[in-house]
Amino acid sequence: MQLLRHVPLFAGTDEQHLQVLAFSAGRETVRAGERLFAAGEILPAGFLVLKGEARARAEGDEEAALLLQPGDFVGEVSMIAGTAHHLTVEALSDMEVLRIPRDLFLRVCGEFPEFGKKVMANFAEHHMHLVRHDLQLLHERLSRAPGVAEAVRKKDAS
Repeated sequence: MQLLRHVPLFAGTDEQHLQVLAFSAGRETVRAGERLFAAGEILPAGFLVLKGEARARAEGDEEAALLLQPGDFVGEVSMIAGTAHHLTVEALSDMEVLRIPRDLFLRVCGEFPEFGKKVMANFAEHHMHLVRHDLQLLHERLSRAPGVAEAVRKKDAS
């Protein structure tokens, strides 16, 4: 319950709603070396790391990996939208996770609309920040590309 309260996706939500989510979700054990899920896999659930560590990486990007530790939440897009995961998550040590299936998440959102509204607002804010960041990186890369740099400077000047 304490870890779930600190997940940015659930920031500002009522503790009672989080309790319903936490007590209805299932705990799973993942052994070191095992995958929690793979990129492209449709497993509509989000996972809160309770114990242990894992490595999360995008398919085809071995260099950029995120270290997941207790309190980290992964799979929010799949939990909310039911889409395939875009990361592969592999346990680096024995782990315990709280699995929040999409149907449970949607049921709690349906029973407590204010919870659903707050979570979706948090989700939108976080993802808009990521989109802005990605667009800024793209703009910087394009501005350094031969032939494109001059066009971008002209556009920025106007």
